[in-house]
Amino acid sequence: MTFYGPFAQVASDGQKGWLTDDYRPISDQLRRMLGLLDSKQEYTYSIWRGADATNIVGFREPANDYFIQAAGSADAMTVEVRLPGPDGEGHLYTVGRPESADGTTTLIPISDRRAVRVSSNEVFTADEAAVIFYTYYLTDAVSQPYVLRELDLSNELSEER
Repeated sequence: MTFYGPFAQVASDGQKGWLTDDYRPISDQLRRMLGLLDSKQEYTYSIWRGADATNIVGFREPANDYFIQAAGSADAMTVEVRLPGPDGEGHLYTVGRPESADGTTTLIPISDRRAVRVSSNEVFTADEAAVIFYTYYLTDAVSQPYVLRELDLSNELSEER
């Protein structure tokens, strides 16, 4: 039995596929993909568990409702994760450092026309985000020391650039 997964990936161009170590270790592949984000043409990158890692196209259906995604540029990006909450339902969170935000915010482009505003402790470089992504790849979670801020999906989360 051949295994392709367990994680799938998609970048801004919409091309989906299995996240593999065929060309480089997974941690290096994650860093490479996050490093390609430039806030001009490449805005987003996401990974999720594919439903059937034994099928070459098994990534098309997610195994569950959970994922991790980044948006922005290699120098300034936001990381969001959808995880089960205390109620057992999926909740969307922005990942941040444990230190308090200093009151400043950064506008992170997520497309040609839209951006999200995040606190100072929620802005990461590609190197920092790659560690968060690799931990998620290994554990399906965001580990310490990072903190999660739940996003209120009933509100508009992005604004015009």
